[in-house]
Amino acid sequence: MRRGTGKLNNELGSLMKEADPDQYSIRKIAGLWALVTFPVAFFRFVLLPLLVPIVNIHPGILFWLLMIVGMIWQFVLSVIILKKELGSLTWAGLKKRLWLQHPTHPKTFKVYKMAYSFTVPIILYAFFFESSGLFAFMEEGINEVFPMLAPPDYTRIENLAVPEFVGAWYLLVIALISCLFNYLLGEELFFRGIFLPKMRGAFGKWDWAMNGVLFATYHLHKISEIPLFLIGSLFYGFLNAKYRSFWPAIIVHGVEAIPLLLGVTAVVLGFL
Repeated sequence: MRRGTGKLNNELGSLMKEADPDQYSIRKIAGLWALVTFPVAFFRFVLLPLLVPIVNIHPGILFWLLMIVGMIWQFVLSVIILKKELGSLTWAGLKKRLWLQHPTHPKTFKVYKMAYSFTVPIILYAFFFESSGLFAFMEEGINEVFPMLAPPDYTRIENLAVPEFVGAWYLLVIALISCLFNYLLGEELFFRGIFLPKMRGAFGKWDWAMNGVLFATYHLHKISEIPLFLIGSLFYGFLNAKYRSFWPAIIVHGVEAIPLLLGVTAVVLGFL
């Protein structure tokens, strides 16, 4: 009898854990997605071409700064949403809303730190599709068919590796701010913190997959790279959704910061 009662309690606990009357509708998800996507696309395709001829800033740096502004906007919007949903921004409220906890086993509800090790195959998977160069033909093919979508050379961060920036330590400051809002307070806070915990009501067990789709298509400012992003970021939120923790995707996505910061440092020191 005790065994049956224990099983029933586990099932009830699971149901209570998943129950959330405030899950987002598809309409609300689409609206919030548009609020973070279209401003960055506007910066890239409208504002940037207008500013490049008249602003005395390297166009690559200008592009980078505008993208950072877009990510800061994601942070601001996230805070507004959290304030509206929670009232006061207490640690207890933020921890529950954003899953700011170690991974939790879906059956035992106990802390399951082993889940952190599962980020490794996802990192390798994302690297294979996005960074290995084996699938660059996808972007190149789109740019050949639709040349108007091809990004100017100055929008590629690797093109900042020029002698002009030797000793320009402000470049490292920009990189650090970019990483902060890219991998924690901007994109990750919005897509895996604000969005993912509220998507199960609209997409069920495929919430993590749709989260990856939304994250990929948010990159309208790099529109010809979206097919590559779509494949590479598909599993970014998988561990977050399965183990109800904000941190796995931070590790998966944040690994990108390492080569970026090393590369910028090498440029500033004149090694590249």
